[in-house]
Amino acid sequence: MLLEVLVAGIIAFLGTFLSGFYFIPILVKIGMIETDINKRGKPLLPASGGLIAVFGLLLGEIALIFSLDYFVTANINVTFLLLSLISILIVTFIGFMDDMAGGKIRTSKVKIKALIKGYSEVGGGLKQREKLLLTLVGVLPLIAINFGPAILMIPHIGTIYFNQILFTFIIIPIVFLFSANVFNMLEGLNGLSLQMGLVAIIAMGILSFHYGDYTEFSLSALMSGALLAYLYYGSYPAKMLPGDSFTYFVGASFAVLAIVGSTKALAIILILPWLAEFILKARGRFHVHSWGVLQKDGTLSSPHGNKVYSLTHLFLRTGKFKEWQIVFIFTLVEVILALVGLVAFW
Repeated sequence: MLLEVLVAGIIAFLGTFLSGFYFIPILVKIGMIETDINKRGKPLLPASGGLIAVFGLLLGEIALIFSLDYFVTANINVTFLLLSLISILIVTFIGFMDDMAGGKIRTSKVKIKALIKGYSEVGGGLKQREKLLLTLVGVLPLIAINFGPAILMIPHIGTIYFNQILFTFIIIPIVFLFSANVFNMLEGLNGLSLQMGLVAIIAMGILSFHYGDYTEFSLSALMSGALLAYLYYGSYPAKMLPGDSFTYFVGASFAVLAIVGSTKALAIILILPWLAEFILKARGRFHVHSWGVLQKDGTLSSPHGNKVYSLTHLFLRTGKFKEWQIVFIFTLVEVILALVGLVAFW
């Protein structure tokens, strides 16, 4: 079983990595280009990276299901795999719709090849309430899954039992909506949501394997393969900007693991930075940004002065950190949280 999951994870990796070489020219041609505002000269880059990540995940799941049907018998719930994929596909598509509505840059076919000068941004995008309502569609496949008893197991402490109707129709939609949307809030620096999300998903995969939850482990392996490949495109300095399609992809993937799998307690610890980000953004009525203003020495300063409306502002307000340094610190924080959670719930 491990070999089949590993091969499927490699296919997810290759699917994401190789598809970028085909998807990026198409995205450029249709005008899916955004400004990397934290760089000198504000270069234009192809956007909406969630498309290549979800393509890799799709190929990986097909490969895994093929192996389960023809070559090996394993304790992996194929129904969970398929419905989880459907949820992630729906949410990624909604993110892509938002990218199309608010992130496109239109220009002539000649200038599009150069990716310089003469572009005019189209403002707008989906309204927040529209994104919330559309994201709700993505939770429907998860509601359709019969998870069995509605419980939250906290190792070494005990088990919390929920009313089945409350769990299925209230808790699951809230968790999914929050996770899918909040990952989009802590973004704006190359690789931020990518690297933190990758750490969280790997941690959940490790613990689920320890628990013998091979369905969650398989999903985590496939998601990790896709995200590892996307490091080539999304880590500093980025070759491609994530857009809402990617942040929604990561948020939905995290939510699926937390809902479908047995690592719910760990997920609570791992999502703490995004919970803090949600609270801080709420202080600014969600009309604030996480990115910075580039200084001559390459460091970033906060666009909101000394006020803290995002976790990134803790560093941006000092004006002493470069983009990659801030992303590294946040990734390290998530690694520490992952280690604490793994030790606590092992």
